[in-house]
Amino acid sequence: MNLDLPIDEAHPVLQFQYNYPYNFTTIAQAFLQKYNYEPRTHLTTTSGVQQLDDDRFVFYRRSDTVFSDELSYERVIVDRRNGGAITSELIRPRPGGERLFERGVLQGQEGESTIHNHFVFDHQGIKTWKVEFFKLGVEKVIKAVKFAQFDQQE
Repeated sequence: MNLDLPIDEAHPVLQFQYNYPYNFTTIAQAFLQKYNYEPRTHLTTTSGVQQLDDDRFVFYRRSDTVFSDELSYERVIVDRRNGGAITSELIRPRPGGERLFERGVLQGQEGESTIHNHFVFDHQGIKTWKVEFFKLGVEKVIKAVKFAQFDQQE
């Protein structure tokens, strides 16, 4: 696979969407805590936290797993303007820059819901697994919401 080919961000090869029945604040908190519940075969660390302006900050997550010898990185931008949004991009460094593989956008909606649009730009030959990975990501966020609700009951 030639990783030097440009990514066409206007035309993803896959797009998924999920509507969480929770407000943006609840989903944002769950999204930031979802890696607290990962299995022992994975290690996620957070670094590079930077305040972009009064309403936005960015940080990077480094993900390491025993199942692969390649590291992956997630750039997360949290924006509290206009009801709130979180943009999550899966990237990998390469000479002269980085390669974008996926982008997820969580956007607060009116009322008690948050929409999650997820775009895949490079499926890396595993399109059917991308469906399962998206479902697993949604499940992790919902579990983090449920754990937070359980903690509040005590």
